[in-house]
Amino acid sequence: MEEVVQKIEENITLVIYLITSFSLLLAIAEFFYELYKKKINKWRLGEMWASFSVFIVAQLMEKTSTLIFAGSIVVVGELIPWQIPVNNWTTVLCLLLVDFIYYWEHVIEHKVRILWSYHSIHHSSPIYNYTTALRVSFIDSFITWVFYLPLVLIGFHPYIVLLCFFLVLMYQFWLHTEIIGKLGWFEKIFMTPSQHRVHHGSDDIYLDKNFGALLSIWDRMFGTYQEEMHTPNYGITKPINTINPVKVHFIEYVNIFRDLMKARNFKEAWNYLIKPPGWKPKNQTS
Repeated sequence: MEEVVQKIEENITLVIYLITSFSLLLAIAEFFYELYKKKINKWRLGEMWASFSVFIVAQLMEKTSTLIFAGSIVVVGELIPWQIPVNNWTTVLCLLLVDFIYYWEHVIEHKVRILWSYHSIHHSSPIYNYTTALRVSFIDSFITWVFYLPLVLIGFHPYIVLLCFFLVLMYQFWLHTEIIGKLGWFEKIFMTPSQHRVHHGSDDIYLDKNFGALLSIWDRMFGTYQEEMHTPNYGITKPINTINPVKVHFIEYVNIFRDLMKARNFKEAWNYLIKPPGWKPKNQTS
């Protein structure tokens, strides 16, 4: 079993290295393409910097967040007396289940405001390119590990769960671009840039659509699929209008605090936290 664990750890390291290198090449190629197309201007560079600076903040917290996420998965795995055999078939099954869980995690993050508070950071960019993929809150990893514990509890090896999670997570990087158009039959099964552009749109037709990460079949099964009909207006419905990385990170928490101060009782305060973003008491309009 020690040899299996070592092999899985090596695979995780290799996957992270290869996909990180490939993602960097994609980002550089896209940047020069946008320069060629004369899309780069001061405003766009500012938004790109905002995304990159949020990424830097997340990297400063990486060791702590990784310890929380991966450590929790591994510790719980060591407490489970049963284990599903590690082979190619069970790894593929685990990958499918991780992607399925990710879909529902993503849906919940859009529907529960206290979780939307950190996920909204990723959606706050009014532009859409590979720097947008970097705009992810450092708070994310402190919370999302909970969603994947059931896989460990039923017996999947914790390192297989982590490997599959990283694969699903890193697959999403290439989705954040306007350069790649629709991909025909591929979109029937897998998520593509076109489908993920829809997810980042703030247009009414695009809101809360296309939650999938690796596969698009979950959205089709559960009624959240939307074809890209036109170029989306990117960002959130109430733009944050700032490129300050601190404000980008915490502006939604400030908004939540302000709403909590307006709550007239515990029920209203609780609803501000667990209801969808934008919820207000029936007799309150502002």
